[in-house]
Amino acid sequence: MPKGNLIADIVVLGAGPAGCFAAMGAKEKDPGARVVIIEKHAKPRYRIGEALLTGTIMTLDEIGIADEMAAMGFHRKIGAAYIWGKSRDPWYVNYPDAVEHYPASFTGESGRYSIHVPRDIFDRKLRDIARNRGVEIIIGHPETICKSADGSKVISATLSTGCRVMGKYWIDATGQNAVLASKVTQRNPVGAKRVATFAYLDNLDWNRAHDNGLHINRTNIISSKMGWIWAIHLGEAGWNLTSLGFVTSPADAKHLRFDNIHEYFPELALFGIQDGLKNPKTPLGEPTDKWQYHPEYSHACEQLHGDNWAAVGDAALFLDPILSQGVTLACHYGLLRGRAAVAHLAGDTEAQSIVTGFYRREAAVLHQVVSEWYDNNRSVSDWKLSSVVAGVDHFGREMDADEAFRWVTNIENVRSEYGPYPAVEQNKINQRLGVSDNRIQHRNRSTNGRAGE
Repeated sequence: MPKGNLIADIVVLGAGPAGCFAAMGAKEKDPGARVVIIEKHAKPRYRIGEALLTGTIMTLDEIGIADEMAAMGFHRKIGAAYIWGKSRDPWYVNYPDAVEHYPASFTGESGRYSIHVPRDIFDRKLRDIARNRGVEIIIGHPETICKSADGSKVISATLSTGCRVMGKYWIDATGQNAVLASKVTQRNPVGAKRVATFAYLDNLDWNRAHDNGLHINRTNIISSKMGWIWAIHLGEAGWNLTSLGFVTSPADAKHLRFDNIHEYFPELALFGIQDGLKNPKTPLGEPTDKWQYHPEYSHACEQLHGDNWAAVGDAALFLDPILSQGVTLACHYGLLRGRAAVAHLAGDTEAQSIVTGFYRREAAVLHQVVSEWYDNNRSVSDWKLSSVVAGVDHFGREMDADEAFRWVTNIENVRSEYGPYPAVEQNKINQRLGVSDNRIQHRNRSTNGRAGE
């Protein structure tokens, strides 16, 4: 463990997907740069974000690690099953047989697929890959962060180990803790307060679920009067456990117990659960009498970057896990943040502004689609129509309802060319997300999803 002073070109706080991709993006852009990740936990932790999207796979491919991840043997995901709307019939998001720029290692006889992952295993693999690419990972927690006299720049961080780390550029990828972002900008809630309560089961009746239109190789999302349910099977790589989660208000979550959960979420009968959860497990498959819990999560930072810092992943913004975009946003924009940090140090002062503009627009589209979910269970066609409108309004792309919903919610648009974006539209985005940072700059050029190149 280093002591004394450590000087780096780029310092990344947090070794989750956002942090690892930011570090790898920086090393890709400048192999000679000293890139350091500071991570509090020596071993990756268990967390939500287990259902990865096609957009995540495309980012794995872009950085050149799709084949390594495919070899891990994670559970295949062929799409999503939803029960939402006036009709309680299941409906599906399917991945088409062929699409441009999708890795062969994630394409089988029946078409392309994504994966369900135990996050500790997935995150540990990302750390190993980052180390192999020359990224230094230091275990410690920033106890103090030193800024310039005017507060515009980050100078150093003193870790719990006593080491003082100095960096030219800083990227906050510390998730909900937002260790750096909480000190340099304001974080505002987006929408109503919601929390996630979840557990793991090895006895879920998937035969019953299949009879009711749900599927072990899909991410299953079911709306309820109390909120909504997810059911994500983790396959052999995840000890054949199923992640079963419940999203509701903080007040309602206090009443949920293993023995009464069916009373609050009667839709569990679709899995044959009518008298509570039996033998709930920890993510390691050990018996437990306690829920896993994720605190209030919907928020956005007023600034996503500053003079020599940027935020990414949950430290920047997060809306809702309904559509599973959290890890995709973390990976893709982590990669862009890392590249843009190198570009910034080389004199391109607009690089991070461009990434922030993309990020804000992405969040606005997702907010528009997510908001429909909580709007009184209207018709499925109405919800999908909002994706069609979003595709046209924000990206100028006309699609049919099914294609638009998949394309927007799986964030496959991350590989599209972004043209110039009017400031007046960016202001609307900021208002929708409850932020007041109108200083985002845009450059009249296409980037193919890359910044600072």
